[in-house]
Amino acid sequence: MAANIEIREAKASDARALNAYIKEIYGTSDHLITRQSEFRTGSFKQRFWISKKALHPSETCLLALRDGKIIGMLDSWTDMRARVKHSTSFAMSVKQGHRGNGIGKAILNHFILWVKKHETLERIELHVHSDNVAAQQLYKNLGFELEGTRHKVLRYEDGRVIDDHIMALWP
Repeated sequence: MAANIEIREAKASDARALNAYIKEIYGTSDHLITRQSEFRTGSFKQRFWISKKALHPSETCLLALRDGKIIGMLDSWTDMRARVKHSTSFAMSVKQGHRGNGIGKAILNHFILWVKKHETLERIELHVHSDNVAAQQLYKNLGFELEGTRHKVLRYEDGRVIDDHIMALWP
């Protein structure tokens, strides 16, 4: 259940806990590109990244917390070149054991409202693995539409090669 969760922007003081969360997520999710062994960001670098993100007017890092512990994350980034700065991208995750309980929906709704209030952002884009049916359903339920597919771009450790769907929302 999404009850009793706090959603807020990450703070520099979250760096150590965020690193632990990210490392765990990379080890327990089949639908992220980065693998656990590839994550090498230390707490100091994470503090710097969070601080830089907080100062960027068109980006955010949202955390979902329950009892003060990170159980979900959404990270957005925006290319500030003139022709594309109206569009922002994001990636999100929910900790194993909390998936399927509305945490992802809650954090994504929070992000959509953030974008709606933004003076220049008009479009939200995401990439989702073609075999991540639950995530695709969440995005469709919130109004995201399929815009394209990158065919056979993701290779899993077991040899499977799958597509990557690009979905977008104009809130």
